[in-house]
Amino acid sequence: MKGALRMKHKILVLGLVMSCLLGLTGCGEETAINTVEGSRYDPNKFTGEFVDNYANIFEDQLFEKWYLEGVTPENFEKELYFDVAANQQNGTISYDDDFFETCKSGYDSWYKAIKDIGFTSNESLADEVSVTETSYFINGDGVLVIDATVTGTKHDALMEMYLNNEGLPTDLGVTVNKTTGEKLENAGLNTLLGMGMAFTVLIIISLIISLFPLISGTGRKKKESDKEIAQKAMDNTITQIADKEDLSSDAELVAVIAAAIAAYEGSASTDGFTVRSIRRVNSKWKNNR
Repeated sequence: MKGALRMKHKILVLGLVMSCLLGLTGCGEETAINTVEGSRYDPNKFTGEFVDNYANIFEDQLFEKWYLEGVTPENFEKELYFDVAANQQNGTISYDDDFFETCKSGYDSWYKAIKDIGFTSNESLADEVSVTETSYFINGDGVLVIDATVTGTKHDALMEMYLNNEGLPTDLGVTVNKTTGEKLENAGLNTLLGMGMAFTVLIIISLIISLFPLISGTGRKKKESDKEIAQKAMDNTITQIADKEDLSSDAELVAVIAAAIAAYEGSASTDGFTVRSIRRVNSKWKNNR
């Protein structure tokens, strides 16, 4: 009886825990769109109109203007370090190095994306590329985020801006919205390029290693065959006896000659070889054999 009650209590506790977990998953806070209410941002300042103007100032009045003036990410600092400023709310604001670096990073991202966004010519850039939609929200870190859709002749792009409570951007980036097929194509090209570079490096390394013997002069010499070694031994023996007429009685010399002949013929022993006489031969035979 007690065991049955304990089992019921366990089942009841388990059911309560599961109910709480399900309740928590359903109680997640939804992100409020197009409002800064309840945040550290002034709702009277950060309105929809302010966000629209802000996105258009950067994309239209700054980025496009710099592009048409020939500014690139490489010469950005040289061309614009003393000129980056904007008019906001009837006043001119001078910005510090943090703002300059944010503009530089944002322009670099926009500059790399503009050809994929698409425009016909420099003359039509202002008409063909523009911000068509904006939205804003407070993210999980309490930072205001502006999402602006930039539309061109080829693709749309997301320009995302992070603002502090003074209204200055702390981060800015542009991402082109490409199709799945285009993403797969780019991924395939990147994979092929990476593999090609890896194989090229391996081939170059193998070629360098193969050249080491030639560079260091330590190439392998051709290995002498057994017959060549035996021939040299015979030549040395003949040289030793060249000045003697009859040495057939010299048992030690006879044994050396027999061993040399056996090695030259590839025989394992001197059995079957009998040296009956040793005599001088014509020296021309040695040179012409």
